[in-house]
Amino acid sequence: MTFSNTMKKLASLLTVSICLSLVAQGQLCTVPDNFFPDDTLVICTGATTYTVNAPVLPGTIYTWSDGEVGNSIVVNANRKIWLRMDDGVCIKTDTVTILFNSFLLSPEITDLKLCKGQPAKPLPVKGQNLLWYKDAIGGAPNPVLPVPSTIDTGRITYWFSQTLKGCESPRLPMLVRVIDTPKFELGDAFIIPCGTLGITLQVVADEETDYTWSNGSHAVAIVAATRGQYSLYAENMCGNHRDTTVAVECEDRCVKFPNAFTPNGDGRNDFYKAGVNCPVPKYKLVIYNRNGELVYQTRDPLAGWDGYWKGKVQPMGAYVYYSEFFDFVLKSDFTEKGTFVLYR
Repeated sequence: MTFSNTMKKLASLLTVSICLSLVAQGQLCTVPDNFFPDDTLVICTGATTYTVNAPVLPGTIYTWSDGEVGNSIVVNANRKIWLRMDDGVCIKTDTVTILFNSFLLSPEITDLKLCKGQPAKPLPVKGQNLLWYKDAIGGAPNPVLPVPSTIDTGRITYWFSQTLKGCESPRLPMLVRVIDTPKFELGDAFIIPCGTLGITLQVVADEETDYTWSNGSHAVAIVAATRGQYSLYAENMCGNHRDTTVAVECEDRCVKFPNAFTPNGDGRNDFYKAGVNCPVPKYKLVIYNRNGELVYQTRDPLAGWDGYWKGKVQPMGAYVYYSEFFDFVLKSDFTEKGTFVLYR
């Protein structure tokens, strides 16, 4: 039980006792049980002062909590006040809280993030008799909570108010953002120019997303200083994405040919084939013996010669290779010819 209710109860009991005594003497109490229309009065006119009025009863003594007398009092701040009325027959007290309209009366608002293409969540706004608007000032109110669209990414601001005891609160904004799963491309394989420290790999920063490069960096950009594979993993509340690219140095080509091989069945270097470090969409390799006879050919950059021709083991010695290929990194066609040695 609150203090004010306790006081009211005690005052009521005292009043009943006094009134019973006075009624027995033929006198009646004219003071009502409640002086104010409600326990709380909200002032929503924008005024900075408010006059609290009590019932006018001739011959009644009015005593306010701050010592003032009379049937009215001027209030200029949020406060709780009480009034005691004495008509000579009975004494009664009533309490009222005065609240001037302020942001304390506005609804509870929380900004919201949604994912593109997923069902919209309920808007996180709490209050009574909620209204929403498209603008901070003006515009028509709508009592039906909006449902944001998640068809595409973007942001929109809704303005909300609530109405308490007939007073509409100031409007507060709610920012709703629709975001997407991370999307980016690191691009095709690239060349690190000679004499440079490397190539910068970078994505457009997204404040909603966490990034992790293959080297452990969480920055939005790294420097690729040496040949190799580089990848980036990105994740946010809506999903994740990964992309990988390859770096080669300026003197590198996608295809390189060794100068020897040893087809002795030991599982090491048993085939003569190209070393391929990036995609090769077009490829041809032919091999000739010392007599100019074609002993092997292929269009598969991953295939190689096993040292046999017409089902027979070929002798040790020098052989000639000829190749045509398209270099994915350098974006050019190349023709290469050379010799290699077969060892057993």
